[in-house]
Amino acid sequence: MFYKKFHQHVALFAIATCLQPIAFSTLAIDALAEGFEPPPNQPAPTVTLGGGRRSSDGKCPKDRDGQSTDRIAKESIEQRLTPLLPSSHRGFTVLANPTFFAYVPKTSAIAVEFTLENQLGRGIYQQRVNLTSSPAIISFQLPATTPLELGKDYKWLVSVVCETGDPEDTFSEGIVRRIQLNSALMAQLDKASASDRVSLYTKFGIWHEALAELAKLRLSQPGSNELQVTWQNLLKGSGLESLAKTPLKN
Repeated sequence: MFYKKFHQHVALFAIATCLQPIAFSTLAIDALAEGFEPPPNQPAPTVTLGGGRRSSDGKCPKDRDGQSTDRIAKESIEQRLTPLLPSSHRGFTVLANPTFFAYVPKTSAIAVEFTLENQLGRGIYQQRVNLTSSPAIISFQLPATTPLELGKDYKWLVSVVCETGDPEDTFSEGIVRRIQLNSALMAQLDKASASDRVSLYTKFGIWHEALAELAKLRLSQPGSNELQVTWQNLLKGSGLESLAKTPLKN
């Protein structure tokens, strides 16, 4: 079984009431800057991504006025609509209804559309999130009515919605697979604090929960430098470091 080294120990914290600030200590995730490792012994994905369309620029037609195709193709990650995923564009979850995150660049789009496709390429769920400002990192929560099945791969896509109200043809995409944890680790997670859960999910390569748990902590303590550094390390290990200071939306 894979175990990833950590450079610091995780300190426990307590929440006296939901109205009190979280007492947080530095998370033991410094090693993430070297790369986020997936769970071991996982089969290759059973769905494929659509080549270049994996990196849509996230812009509306009027945003591209005067831009050449070559220039658009060479834009940096900060200028592109980007699913927050490891460099493999594949994330693992232990939940039937995980949370998905995407980076939205500066755009005139009015919303972002999330689509989940099953193994046959059929859309089984869609959700729109209105954009009040950009750039931003936004999230999509999969509802209980659309659970992921264990061991199956799904493709998820994000595209911008412009003033016409229709999503753009270009999109960005990634793969998600739900896996089963062993009972010992599940017991640890049940008893763990929020910071410990981030560390455990990270240690065992569970991307979606590591990101979601850390995002919750960041939103609860927006002024925490320690959380900002931990968030930066998590994204750096997946080639997303330049997005770390982007505002995180609820």
